[in-house]
Amino acid sequence: MLAALVLLLAVHLPLSAQGRRLLIRVLDERNRQPVVAAVLQLGKQFAQTDAAGTASVPLPSDGKGALHIHAVGYHDEHLSMSRLQAAGDSCLVYLRREERLLSGVVVSGARRVVSNNSVSAKVSGEAIERNLGRNLAQLLTEVSGVSTLQTGTTTAKPIIHGMYGTRVLIVNNGVRQSGQQWGEDHAPEVSVDANDEVHVLKGAEAVSYGSEAIAGVVVLGQKPLPYGGGTLQGSLAGSFATNGRRYASLLKLQGALPSYPQLAWRAQVSYNQGGDRSTARYLLENTGTREFNYSLSLGWRREAWQLEGYFSQYQNKTGLLPSGHLKNSNDIQTLIDLGQPQTFRPFSYHIDYPHHDVVHRLYLVKGRYTDDQLGNFSLNASVQTDNREEYNIRRNDRSSFPSLALTLTSYQVDGLWRKHYSRWDTELGLHLRGTDNYNRPGTGIVPIIPNYTELNYAAHVIQKYQTDRWGAELGLRVDRLAMAVDGYNIFREHLSERRSFTNLTYSLGGHYHLGHGWQLTSQLGLAFRAPHVHELYSAGNQHGAAIFIKGDRTLRTEQGYKWVSSVAYKGERLRLTLDGYLQLIDGYIYEAPDHKYFQTISGSYPSFSWRQQDAFFRGLDLEASYGLPLGLRYDAKVSLVWANALKTGALFPYIPAPRVNQGLSWERKLSSSLDLSLGLHHLYVARQTRFDSEIDIADAPPAYDLWGLELSLTKQLASGSLRFLFSGDNILNRSYKEYTNRARYYSHDAGRDLRASLIWQF
Repeated sequence: MLAALVLLLAVHLPLSAQGRRLLIRVLDERNRQPVVAAVLQLGKQFAQTDAAGTASVPLPSDGKGALHIHAVGYHDEHLSMSRLQAAGDSCLVYLRREERLLSGVVVSGARRVVSNNSVSAKVSGEAIERNLGRNLAQLLTEVSGVSTLQTGTTTAKPIIHGMYGTRVLIVNNGVRQSGQQWGEDHAPEVSVDANDEVHVLKGAEAVSYGSEAIAGVVVLGQKPLPYGGGTLQGSLAGSFATNGRRYASLLKLQGALPSYPQLAWRAQVSYNQGGDRSTARYLLENTGTREFNYSLSLGWRREAWQLEGYFSQYQNKTGLLPSGHLKNSNDIQTLIDLGQPQTFRPFSYHIDYPHHDVVHRLYLVKGRYTDDQLGNFSLNASVQTDNREEYNIRRNDRSSFPSLALTLTSYQVDGLWRKHYSRWDTELGLHLRGTDNYNRPGTGIVPIIPNYTELNYAAHVIQKYQTDRWGAELGLRVDRLAMAVDGYNIFREHLSERRSFTNLTYSLGGHYHLGHGWQLTSQLGLAFRAPHVHELYSAGNQHGAAIFIKGDRTLRTEQGYKWVSSVAYKGERLRLTLDGYLQLIDGYIYEAPDHKYFQTISGSYPSFSWRQQDAFFRGLDLEASYGLPLGLRYDAKVSLVWANALKTGALFPYIPAPRVNQGLSWERKLSSSLDLSLGLHHLYVARQTRFDSEIDIADAPPAYDLWGLELSLTKQLASGSLRFLFSGDNILNRSYKEYTNRARYYSHDAGRDLRASLIWQF
């Protein structure tokens, strides 16, 4: 994008003949071949290299400034004025290639999203379009090693390498997502539709992103604003799905002011609504959803300065299956033995009690300054507000009053300095984050967690080194977290406590091009996670999952040592990525049943409590793709994860079972402007045999397999494209249960779902 913008400006701002001219020749550092179409910038003047890699630039008479050289697929190069003046009539410059391997696909460009020393995967923009109206966790299942922890058919959160919740850090537009992530029935409060790219980092990424990134990091981002663009751009999309009769719509617009191209903007709005979902045999009562999201970006850029503002709102209302909310333990045990609801209603879009209502807002200001000698400086400041109301089935007509009303306010300030010199890159960062979580009074029910505040400040440093064939980096970070709680629990105990945690984290990573399309990437990292307030002090009904949960004040900090390595190959027909990981967690925190029931005013619930043991996680992720004759392509993804207590070998609950996802696709160009693709997919999920009846209240469900299909028809227009998508999940309408679905005790998973989408890009 940067190179394209500079090329556009070069057309309108040709170099003028002033002072002495210098001939610059730009070559590829690896093969010594000319770099064609490299852009040279000297002050406000621009030039472009020809087929021989040469361009002529005028040297200013005042002797100020520096020469910047940009080329797609290469690291930027900067030449000081003193070097230019001492060069005589010509100067030879070598550019170093920039390559990153993301899930078996080599992406070259000047815009860096994740480090090429990290084991990571990218979800394509096409996949984001294909998943219009679906949530983030469902989208991320496109990546091997990622599955979902579900509460019914509507609420899901991502699992990376067997871990979920606050161990999976979500970064939205450069900001750590701050919300009520602690509950299994709390989905991430973020809209996928507002983003253009999603990256999954599978290592312990605590150095760059901070505490809690033990399992990995999900990075959501948007394309750069279209500075200098003269025409309105955007997309309009709509979709309909049969299961729940869901419909979704999306509008994106962006552009720059014609009279002031330094100003650019982007606006997005989406609306999704669905009614009661269905399994293969019956409707699931009160499982409708309603979601409304919008965002606005405004940016200004001039020479070395850039300033951008961003606002987004995510609003979601989700109905919860009421089956688990029963009055006594005998009814619950009967329901678990039956394995499905006992009451049904006709299809409806109406969302009754119980349900969740969430509004999440993000306010963000980003500033950046680039200096040839000093490097790049950036400062991000953000405020997030999260209002969550949870409604239960209550007596005496009090269901309209929320049983839990939480208001969370979070602020973050991140300062970053980066400097590239020769083969080295240095990064320094300072971070400040504060959180205030408040239980709004008037609910008539003691909140499950007390009021709390958190203050976190940190600093990190990362040093990188890159050659033609290999690169390495070392990172260090120190974090200080102070926590204070105040409130009462359901047992009338006053909770007033202050705790603090100080931790040093590190990461060491590198990559090596083995030649002939092979690359090796390896990373070793230490990350930590302080126990959440929910794990320490909770006492109450987590009604989305229909359980009673109790905390443990003696829990200590989790520390995760993770080593993940990846071998990738990219050939003419075969693409292959194999990731393996080992992770030791000192003090792994998990919840397990007490095998008894707790009676509350609203009913009786299975009792769970938080526990802690040292744990050993390990696993393998495989992604493979092979091009067959006649335009056919075979794809396969395999995910395996094992986890147990380090000393006793005891098993942990909610570890995903082995799964294999494979597909056969066919592409054909029907005409110069019309493309067709067809696909058939098969998912097999094994029964979780590493299962202990002492860690759950029901046996692991049997293995299952699902079939799906996909059709895509794309028409290229004079400006833009029109795309029709048709897809089907569980097309054979199999009845099954997913082990990591918390509602499997009371119901089956979703049945057949057929979706049709129309996307117009202009």
